[in-house]
Amino acid sequence: YRDGHIVNSIHIPLSYLQDRLKELDKYRNKPIIVSCRSGQRSGQACMMLKKEGFETVYNLSGGIMAWKNDNLPVTKK
Repeated sequence: YRDGHIVNSIHIPLSYLQDRLKELDKYRNKPIIVSCRSGQRSGQACMMLKKEGFETVYNLSGGIMAWKNDNLPVTKK
C-alpha cells in the first residue's frame, strides 16, 4: 500500500478483514473491487466478503502489479 495504491481505495489487510467488516457495510449493496499485490490474497478476501453477504465482489486480476504495469493511476498519499 505504501508503494502505491489505487486512488480512493480503502486499505484493509486480509488478516484484519473479519474484524473490520463494519467499515464496509455502506458498500454492501455496491460493487466492490478487491486488490492485493498479485491477486492471490484478494481472492481469499473476495470469498470472505461473499460469505458475509456482500452482493457484488470482484477480484482485481493480477493485483496492483498488473494495474501498475498497465500504467493505470496510483497514489502514495
